Amino acid sequence: MHLPRPEIMPTDFLLPGDPARVDMAASVLADFELVGQNREFRMGVGSFNGRRIGICSTGIGGASTEIAMVELAALGAKRIVRIGGMGALAEDLALGDFVIVEKTPANSACARPYSPGNEAISAAEEIVSALDAKRLTLGLAGRKGAVVTADGYYRAQGRPDHRDGPANPDLVDALAALGVDGIEMEAEIVLAVGAALGVSAGAILAVHAHRRSDGWLEDYEQTQRNLIAIAAGALADLASSSPA
Repeated sequence: MHLPRPEIMPTDFLLPGDPARVDMAASVLADFELVGQNREFRMGVGSFNGRRIGICSTGIGGASTEIAMVELAALGAKRIVRIGGMGALAEDLALGDFVIVEKTPANSACARPYSPGNEAISAAEEIVSALDAKRLTLGLAGRKGAVVTADGYYRAQGRPDHRDGPANPDLVDALAALGVDGIEMEAEIVLAVGAALGVSAGAILAVHAHRRSDGWLEDYEQTQRNLIAIAAGALADLASSSPA
């Protein structure tokens, strides 16, 4: 096992990429306690509306996200929501908007052992509905949508790989042609592993950048807290409505 282990394992987990965002959950979750950290996997546990919620970072990219998903499932997690950022492609999305992921097209090699073939992978319907309902309750801008998961940050997303090097806008156009609203690096793996292992999985992403305008969200701390609040609130609502 790579993950830290809490004494009492929550069945509901949030998955940010950045370990530093685990500590940010202390401002949203009640009774928050840091469990520990091993490599990129930092874990904490708290509660939201009386329901225990865990939060565990995955690091960047599919390989470490697969480890987190598999080991959380083995430890008893039943519902998992990725919370993170994305680069928007859709013109109607603004910096700071929230996208509740409905599906991811097949693009990541890390997801293929769990979802062979070329079919898009869907998020759990109950998680999509709960996330969007909580977003609306909190009055936060955004909508449901689709994202594509890239296995790298630079060439895999059409960015230059050295100073003053050329970008690859054709790749960005090719990814947009898959019918997605943005690009990120973990959601497909979360959905694929969840579906394969019987874990209800979903994702909510904040627009940190816009790939068409090259805009960047400069101050995203409150946006990160809102991500935690939406996802923790949705999981708490689902736990409350589940049979005991």
